[in-house]
Amino acid sequence: MIDPRHTGPRVRRRTGPALALALLIALGCSGEPGTAQETPPTGEPIDESSLEGATAQEEWTVLPTQHSVLINRADQSRIMGSPEAPVRILEVSDFQCPFCARFNKETFPVLDSLYIETGKVEYVWISFANPSHQFAWPAIEAAFCAGAVGKFWQMHDILFERQGEWSTSDDAWATFVDYARELWIDEESFGACLRDDRTAPLQVRDFQSVNRAGISSTPFFIIADSLSIRGAAQVSQFRTVLDSLLKVGDAP
Repeated sequence: MIDPRHTGPRVRRRTGPALALALLIALGCSGEPGTAQETPPTGEPIDESSLEGATAQEEWTVLPTQHSVLINRADQSRIMGSPEAPVRILEVSDFQCPFCARFNKETFPVLDSLYIETGKVEYVWISFANPSHQFAWPAIEAAFCAGAVGKFWQMHDILFERQGEWSTSDDAWATFVDYARELWIDEESFGACLRDDRTAPLQVRDFQSVNRAGISSTPFFIIADSLSIRGAAQVSQFRTVLDSLLKVGDAP
């Protein structure tokens, strides 16, 4: 069982399992290099005249019907930053974890501004649903289903910002569909994605990979495939590690 309790951030060097996790994630869902890169994360626009409330400025997008395309797009959508960045961070996370939400609110925006947007870090979000969290699995599904139309990070932000809403809802599934509508994602295809567990291959792969890597808590971060930070660490701790790695990388 995953322990969601925050025991204080700490950095340590990891080899073997952590590197194996990083390599597995890099291969994509099928285990073949480049698979997750084959299909661009764009939605399929539908005739907005048939949908009440659609405007010329925003179009409703329908999730792909072909399962392999949906999985590839969802897989690619959870990667942020330049693939040429000198450092990669893997975040192991659970949308119902309160410390993950705190990290997303307090630390991640600064990391995004300083390192991801500037091309220094490639960032990958890895799912790890705590079995004691009733809605962790469907929340991850909601993010991956949104990712199938290139809106993983938008749904990611909504899920963390409104964690107190959907995690106590009598009908979390309906709440997730409401969030999708806010993002102009077609309700019918999104609902089918949730109902039919269409992103389960991604979630199962993530969960098994994280377990094999010996990780048992969230949030957990693997940096440059060899260093790790456990818990909702502050910006200063990430800056110490990242600036050191980037300085070494710039050395002649």
